[in-house]
Amino acid sequence: MSARNFVFICTDQQRSDSLGCYGNRQVRSPHIDAIARHGMRFDRHITPMQICSPSRATMVSGCFPRRHSLIVNGMALPAHVPTLPGILADHGYRTHGVGKQHLQPLLAPAGYRMPDSRAFWNSPGATDWTGPYYGYQTLDLLLGESDTAHLAGHYANWLREQSPDAWKLLLPDSAPAAPPEDLDEIWCCALPVELHYNTWITGRSVDFIRSMACSDIPFFLFVSFPDPHHPFDPPTEYAQRYDPAGMPLPVVSDTERPGIPAYCRDLYPHVQGFRESYWSGDQGVEAGSTILTDAISEDSLRKAIAYTHAMVEMIDDGVGRIMAELSDAGFADNTNVFFTSDHGEYLGDHGLLHKGPASYRQLTEVSMLMCGPGIRTGRSDALTSHIDLAPTILDLAGLKDAMPGSDGVSMVPLFDGAAGREFNFGEYHPTVKQDLYNQTVQNRTWRLTRYPEHPRWGELFNLEEDPGECVNLFGDPGHREVIRELSGVLAESFPPCPAVDNTVLCKW
Repeated sequence: MSARNFVFICTDQQRSDSLGCYGNRQVRSPHIDAIARHGMRFDRHITPMQICSPSRATMVSGCFPRRHSLIVNGMALPAHVPTLPGILADHGYRTHGVGKQHLQPLLAPAGYRMPDSRAFWNSPGATDWTGPYYGYQTLDLLLGESDTAHLAGHYANWLREQSPDAWKLLLPDSAPAAPPEDLDEIWCCALPVELHYNTWITGRSVDFIRSMACSDIPFFLFVSFPDPHHPFDPPTEYAQRYDPAGMPLPVVSDTERPGIPAYCRDLYPHVQGFRESYWSGDQGVEAGSTILTDAISEDSLRKAIAYTHAMVEMIDDGVGRIMAELSDAGFADNTNVFFTSDHGEYLGDHGLLHKGPASYRQLTEVSMLMCGPGIRTGRSDALTSHIDLAPTILDLAGLKDAMPGSDGVSMVPLFDGAAGREFNFGEYHPTVKQDLYNQTVQNRTWRLTRYPEHPRWGELFNLEEDPGECVNLFGDPGHREVIRELSGVLAESFPPCPAVDNTVLCKW
């Protein structure tokens, strides 16, 4: 078969420096690292919105959230928006999605008949539903995060068939040790590895690849793992591979603290009882669940970091199985593999945990790896974005002009050393505190974030001298000209757009 296949692997809430190929020396990620070693690694790749659904909609549409209109997790991607799998399906591709999709709200009422919602799976006929969905002809669907994955969807149905009571082993009550009192979302998952959702996602992906081995139809496979999103709860077998005591802690200096956005202290104040507060769907708290680490002990924070590495290693084992199956099925020479995440995680940097409105690089900058035919081996520090992923895949598929409404551009010219764009743009759309809407512009040296309703607020970082974004220069009189110039770029090329024509259906 001469046509090119695509396997797109996406994780959830994984910062780029959680991988060996991006310099992490604690984690074991040899299979993901091999994608970088045999292909391209992009070092300045961002998501334009650091919340799950908006970022995922950008990946499949090639548009900024302001254009595809899914700006918060409680909205659905409008059905009229062209998608990458839909365009590929229209041009003869077999399209299939496995795992977490999250292009519709998890808590949407049953009347909307949205397969990404729990209510859908209690409706007549849901058990036999396998698609279509936003251009995917078929799906193996997982809903939510780890400790709620048993509530609805194909994985939940499968787990119930395998062992009716096994779902209890996903919960902290079944863990070999109780979660720490200062952060109740850290535990070892007691569910056997063979029944774990990551194993199921890998298995369904392998099954799909195997099913295409005798076909002449090219395929697009989207593989989406819900980890390493919190809670920090890898299976015991993986958790035991990492010693929390050996994990280096983030350093938050006294000089850094005054530059951290003051609103971070008020976003999600409940560290104790966090899980209950998080899953209550409280309409009064801002999305992203940013919490300060002030009340979290060093031991607990080290354990959260160690367990994040454990979750990454489990995903890496799954990637290894998928890559091996591509080889065994004869697809190794005609399949492009992509690896990225929807957004990052603070993981203690800046004294913060999880994600939220403050657009630090730990949230917005994610891995971008690709390998396969037509992709050279090397690294690129060009400014790239999730808006570029759909145009790139379509370009590699010989369908360069099939998505004319995209905000992105193909990354293919970067394989040969092209300079790329001058600026990257992003914005955060709040769910509750509307004055937290902010816009970001980056170039090779600077990151500027402005809050249109608060002209005195802002973040300015010199990314060359301060890559960790520890010294906020926004209030420094010596940088007024840089702020003026970059603010002008925002005003001209990415003006404020806090509202879109879409409906919030629920909290998420």
